[in-house]
Order: sequence, then C-alpha cells, then structure tokens
Amino acid sequence: MPPPAPPTELVPWERAAVLLSCVLSALGSGLLVATHALWPDLRGRARRLLLFLSLADFLSAASYFYGVLQDFAGPSWDCVLQGALSTFANTSSFFWTVAIALYLYLSIVRAARGPRAGHLLWAFHVVSWGVPLAITVAAVSLKKIGYDASDVSVGWCWIDLEAEDRVLWMLLTGKLWELLAYVMLPALYLLVRTHVSRAKLTLVLALATLIAAFGSSFQYGYNVAAINSPSELMREFYNETYYDRTTDYLSDFSLTLLWSVSVSMFPFGGLIGSLMVGVLVNKLGRKGTLLLNNVFSIVPAILMGSSAVAKSFEMIILSRLLVGICAGLSSNVVPMYLGELAPKNLRGALGVVPQLFITIGILVAQIFGLRSLLATEGGWPILLGVTGIPAAVQLLLLPFFPESPRYLLVQKKDPTAAKNALRTLRGWADVDSEIEEIQQEDEAERAAGFISVVKLFRMRALRWQLISVIVLMAGQQLSGVNAIYYYADQIYLSAGVNTNDVQYVTAGTGTVNVVITFLAVFVIELLGRRVLLLLGFSICCIACCVLTAALALQDRISWMPYLSITCVITYVIGHALGPSPVPALLITEVFLQSSRSSAFMVGGSVHWLSNFTVGLIFPFIQVGLGAYSFIIFAIICLLTTIYTFMVVPETKAKTFMEINQIFAKMNKVSEVHPDKEELKDLPPSTLGQ
Repeated sequence: MPPPAPPTELVPWERAAVLLSCVLSALGSGLLVATHALWPDLRGRARRLLLFLSLADFLSAASYFYGVLQDFAGPSWDCVLQGALSTFANTSSFFWTVAIALYLYLSIVRAARGPRAGHLLWAFHVVSWGVPLAITVAAVSLKKIGYDASDVSVGWCWIDLEAEDRVLWMLLTGKLWELLAYVMLPALYLLVRTHVSRAKLTLVLALATLIAAFGSSFQYGYNVAAINSPSELMREFYNETYYDRTTDYLSDFSLTLLWSVSVSMFPFGGLIGSLMVGVLVNKLGRKGTLLLNNVFSIVPAILMGSSAVAKSFEMIILSRLLVGICAGLSSNVVPMYLGELAPKNLRGALGVVPQLFITIGILVAQIFGLRSLLATEGGWPILLGVTGIPAAVQLLLLPFFPESPRYLLVQKKDPTAAKNALRTLRGWADVDSEIEEIQQEDEAERAAGFISVVKLFRMRALRWQLISVIVLMAGQQLSGVNAIYYYADQIYLSAGVNTNDVQYVTAGTGTVNVVITFLAVFVIELLGRRVLLLLGFSICCIACCVLTAALALQDRISWMPYLSITCVITYVIGHALGPSPVPALLITEVFLQSSRSSAFMVGGSVHWLSNFTVGLIFPFIQVGLGAYSFIIFAIICLLTTIYTFMVVPETKAKTFMEINQIFAKMNKVSEVHPDKEELKDLPPSTLGQ
C-alpha cells in the first residue's frame, strides 16, 4: 500500500477567502429563503425553483465551511460525511440551475402552463434531488469518498486520490454535470433569445436539417477518421493479399505507395465530387442530388465491408475514391440545401449543422476505431462499412421532405410547388413576402442567366465574393487543422500519455470539437459570421505561435509538453468556432441563385486541393522545419484574419438581396450594369437603401 497523502498545506489568506465565500453564499441563500417565507406574492413556480437551488447552495457552503475549519489530515468519518454532503449539494446545484433555465425556456418558448407545469416541477424534484442522492450513496458505498490531499482542494474531502478510477468518479460527482450546465445554459438562453426575435424552427425544417446532415455530412467526417485507427491492420491485409496471389511480399516502397494511394483517393474523390456539383444541383435539384449521392456511399460501404472476404485491396482503393466523391458532393450540396430552406434569422444556425455532423462523424469513427471495439483484425471491414448506414437512412426518409423553394421557383419556374414547400417548412400559410423576396432575386439576375465557372471569374459584379470564398476556403484548410491532428499523437506521447491511452485522448479532443461546434450553432446568430471568423482564426494563430515555442523548448523545460497539449485543444476550439463552419455558409449567402452552384464548385475545389496539398507537403515541411513548421500555419491564419477584417462584411439576419447590395458597392457595380450582370434588374428602391 502506498503511504497516505500528506495533508494539504493551508495558506491563511486562502483559508480566509474560502470561508468568506462560504459565508456570502450562505447569506445569499438565507435571504432568498427569507424572501420566500415573508412575501407570499413572490412564491411563483420559477422562484420556487430558485429556492431549491438556494437550499442546495446553502448545504454546499456549510460543508465547505466545515471542511476548511476542520482541515482534515486523513479519511476520517467526518471527512467522508463532509465529502458526501458537498458532493450531493454541488451536483444538486448543477441540476437545479439547468432546471431553472429549462423551465424558463419551456414557459417562454413552449408556453408550458397549468397542470403540465406542475408535473414538470415534480420531475425536477425527482431528478435534481434523486440523481445526486443516488450518485452520492453509490460513491460512499463503494468507498470512493475520501481525503483529497491535492493542491486543488483547500482542506476538504472529495474523491479519494488513491482510487484507481478516481477520474471517472470526479466526473460523476461533479465535473460532468458542471460541464453539462455550462453547455445547456447558453444554449437555452440563445434558444429563448431566438424565439423572442420571432425565429421559428418547425419540426419539418428541423428534421430535414438533421436527415440531410446525418445522411451526408456525417459520412464526410466518418470517412476522414475511420481509416486512421486500423491503418496497420489494413497494411498487413494488403501485404498478405499480395502474398496469397504471388507468394511474395510487397516491398516497403510498394506497400507505402499502395497505402498512400488508398488515403489520397479520398481527397481526390472529393475534388471530383466538387466539380460535379454544378451540373447535378441544376439538373436534379438540391434534394435530388443528395439522394443520388447516397449511391456513392452505399456501394463503397458494401465493397469495403466485403473486401477482406474477397481478398481484394483494390476494392478498398476504389471505395475510397467513391466515398471521396460522396464527401465532395455533400460538403457543398448540404450547406446549399439548408441555406435555401432556412429563414434568414435561422440561416446561420442551420448552416453550421453540417459542420457539427462532420465533427460528430469524426468522433464516432474515433470511438468505433478504439482497439477494444472495431480496430481489430476481424472488425476493421465493419468499421469501414458502417458508412452505408446513414446513407440508407437518408435514402429512406429524405424523399418525404421538400425540395429547396428557391430552386423550385427560380430554376424550375414552379411557383405553386415553391409556395407549398415554404408552407410546409414555415408552418403557416402566408408565405407571400418570402415568395416576393425570391422573385426579386430572380428578377435581379434574370438577364445573366446561368453563370458558369468561367463566367464567374470574368464578372466584375462577383469579384469580391469570389475572392472572399477562395481566401476563406483556402485559409480553412491551409491554417493547419489537419497538421494539428497529425502532430497531436506525438504531443500527447511527449507529455507522458501512455501509448495505449493516446486513442482515448484523441477521442477526447474530438469531443471538444463536437461541443464547440454545437455551441457555434447557437452563437453564430448572436455574434455573427464575421466575428466568429475573426475570433477563430485569431485563436488558431496564437495557438500555432505558442505551440511552436512549446515544441522548441519541450526538451529543456519539463512543463512544456503540457503547454503543447493546451495549444492543441485551444487550436481545435478556435477552428471549430469559425474557420470550420462559416466559409461554406458564406458561399450560400454571398451568391444569388444563378451563380451559387458554380461558386460552390469553386469553393469545394479550393477546399479539396488545399486539403490534398497540406497532406502532401506537411510531412516534408515537418522534416525540414521540425517544431517551426507551425509558424507557416500561424502566418496563414494571420493573413486570413486581416483579410476577413478588411473585406468580409457581416451577413447575419440579412436577405440574399441585401447581402448582394453590400458587395455591389464593394465591386463598384452601377445600378444597371452595362454588361447586364447579376444586378441589372435590381429594383431602384432596393439599391437605394
């Protein structure tokens, strides 16, 4: 048995600060209880919820006060009692905080009143007292509560530091619920704020968004990461298959070449898919293209799933090309489809959803790819074949949802179908104002007709839109996001993470990516696209600079590897805020209907070419520059930040016509352009605003 941990050394000012905070917390709780007792008029349901939160806070303050005064030196009975009480009170506090926010959301947005609200209050009691009590009883029964002698705690007890699964119990007894509260509170606030601003997310619109993103964007993220975990097993399969055919093994060069081709087929397919966007979305529509795209997922899923049985690595290489085409189409068509379905005050939030599902796909692939799950000799074909499931779901369900109203009205010339689609999406019958706005857009660009990629590059009226898309899409990939993930494993190992545990840390980084992208869904309509781009690229720039210094000094200063891990996580947070989700959304917003498909072809091509370029040259940069390779990415982030600040306007809560008018001034396009470009027939009253 290891010797017991030494008592925590208490500094007098530290003790005084904690005691003072406990007294203030108890005083505030007491005042709320007294208010409830003295003034019956203030005993509404919401204030009653606040009363229960105050009781939990009072118990927490009392337990901490006793713990600091007692200054425990070991796991005595009163140490366990104090730890159990503080665990129960803190966890209950988090639950009651979320309960209050949820009640306000339901009261304001869902108009929850009467008996149902009373039942809801009882449900809050059961969860907010019952779950913490169950966790606390379990922790005490299993002897997980004990003396916490870490420097983080100030003399009180919590989870026994000698317990092998202490991290799990620290999460269960507080940190997990604390994180949940931090995520849910701003999310609920933003939902209430959105409701107050008269945004309406109908069930049809929400389901169409989820099905489109899950069936398409999820696959993109999943196929990016699915091939990483079983790479060594797949190389062995390549070698053994070749031996079975020729009774000879592949040379190291040939094996490396085959594997490189397998990996690079994905971005190459993505480029092909991007070049197919314009033709398909104009011929088949946005929804029709997504349905066709499922063929490029289901077929390769079957091929990859049966490749081991068929003893064919060629099936894997072909499948990687096909799923790349699927990713190239989905990365462009899903943002276009959702951007045209959404009302202007939800366009940003729904535009981030595809990126959210890309990050979820990456995380699911990382989890399925754990060596204890599917990254095994018999499991890797299943891991690769799972990608067909979301496609099958989308193929079954998406036909029941509307096509883009803009496509139906502007390109199919079917106002009746467009009105019906809008009524289904909005949940009300009066959609005339939105139809009129789409017709204005149609009239404004009617003279130009369909704008091809070649014409797009020649048109002065679209110059700054096109430059902005190219800069942002290139900046998104050339900012080093793939390089960060490539380097992350080495950084974790240098910080002392066990080789077998790196896979879990990587999945943890993926979880951070998902959480921050989820928050971006709500924050984007509050802060705007421009702010998120500036904030995101700035964070990435700073993270790359600090990471360079940390990597250069990690052999000299012991704590530098931990700073490197912090930089990786900070970079992931910054990229998930703006550079990852916003550029594709902006393509939808800054181009009108006739040029949008060609713009997505250009943006998608830049995206995949930049992705391929980083994958190709980063290993050589790493060999040549070592730790200083991230300086290049810092410079690219800085230049993209400067460009965004100088050129890119805010598009939040603006119609497509209003955004086009902003760029008309930047492009110095007259009211009636001599070459009859996109703004020729723009109504004078509109341009004069």
